Amino acid sequence: MKKFTINSLNKIKFFFVSRGPGETGQARALAKYIEKKGGKILFGIKEKRNLHFLKGDKNFKIFLVPEIESLKKVVEREKPQVLLFFNSKIWGGEFIEKPPFKKPQVSVTVDSNWLFNEKKYSKYPFIKWVDTHFVLFPEKIFKLGLKKFGGNHVIDSQTMKKIIPVGFIPSYKKPKREIIQRKRKEYQIKSGEKFIFSYFSGYGADHKVWAFNNLILAVERLIKKGRKIKVLYVGPTEDLDPKKLKKKWLIKREKLSSKEYFLSLACSDLVFQHQGLVTLSQAISAQIPVIANVSLIKREALIRIHFWEVKPFERAGVCKMLTKTTPIKRIARTIEMLLYNKRKRNSMIKQQRLIYKEGEKKAFEEIKKLLKQKL
Repeated sequence: MKKFTINSLNKIKFFFVSRGPGETGQARALAKYIEKKGGKILFGIKEKRNLHFLKGDKNFKIFLVPEIESLKKVVEREKPQVLLFFNSKIWGGEFIEKPPFKKPQVSVTVDSNWLFNEKKYSKYPFIKWVDTHFVLFPEKIFKLGLKKFGGNHVIDSQTMKKIIPVGFIPSYKKPKREIIQRKRKEYQIKSGEKFIFSYFSGYGADHKVWAFNNLILAVERLIKKGRKIKVLYVGPTEDLDPKKLKKKWLIKREKLSSKEYFLSLACSDLVFQHQGLVTLSQAISAQIPVIANVSLIKREALIRIHFWEVKPFERAGVCKMLTKTTPIKRIARTIEMLLYNKRKRNSMIKQQRLIYKEGEKKAFEEIKKLLKQKL
């Protein structure tokens, strides 16, 4: 076995292959971390619309790989030593059983779900031939999602041996107090006002218009009670009720850069979002109380999949979960509790602080272990 050192990392090519927008953001975070350690970064994008996420990454060698054949050409020409798929369900068919190219020394998948059981989740076949499956939760969250620990997911024992929970990717650090105060001032949040950050997708996942409507109606109730609240909504507006968009206490931003998105979220008093785990992990990283809004997926066999994904986070005490049919009165009560009940707020923040784990470092350490075994 050859000795592997940090100094030899500049000879290693890491090929990141991503599917959707959230996964591209996750892949970019780990790629930037490894680039700083000296690794050479190749980046494959399956969907052309996600290329803009890498606009400023001039040191990355970027490829468009919409189908398996284009991926095969890049792998055979570039010969990366490490291949990382951000979403183990990125391609189906024969690809999940056997690679159409010579397998690199190290291959891993990176997922933000528990769906590693084809018999139970037939709509979600996953790549079998990789060395390891990284999942983007701390170990406690991962276990809470499994049926044996009170969750809903079942994974076969052989696959379980290949799964490593690494923590959150991207991982974030809570900004300094002065940065938070400066950002709140930009949004003209006055002393005594509470600030809610809201996002309901509209790009990677379906736009949760119902969640926006629920938020507006709930906050309206609280304002009538005399509560001083402002709401930032980030996302598309063309399919939203124009009357609701004209609320004086509503701030609208169609798009924010990744940096501004996190800073805006981190300066808020509460995050009110869809079920997306990327936004949820940012709220946990920034230690901001968070409410995730989950709905049934009527077109899927697994109609409760988003409930099953978010429930472990709620059980861990790091978020609250509401649904499409939750009464507005209860939504308003939950928002009010997490904004004004100091004991409840501090309890959630404490659990967020305890469960937070930086995933980039853990994933990199595990990759290095595999490289030492194979190079």
